[in-house]
Amino acid sequence: MVKKKQPYDIECECGMKIRGFSEHHAKQNLKIHKQTSQKHKELLELKKKWLKEK
Repeated sequence: MVKKKQPYDIECECGMKIRGFSEHHAKQNLKIHKQTSQKHKELLELKKKWLKEK
């Protein structure tokens, strides 16, 4: 019989739910989410700055 994994959810400060199959996995996914979303914000700011200069 195949064992089913139960999802574990953590909510980020931005309101997005991050899911993993263990507490550790969910925390790692949250860490990745925070890093990528911060970079996304930085890129958007640079894009706005670049468009203003044009």
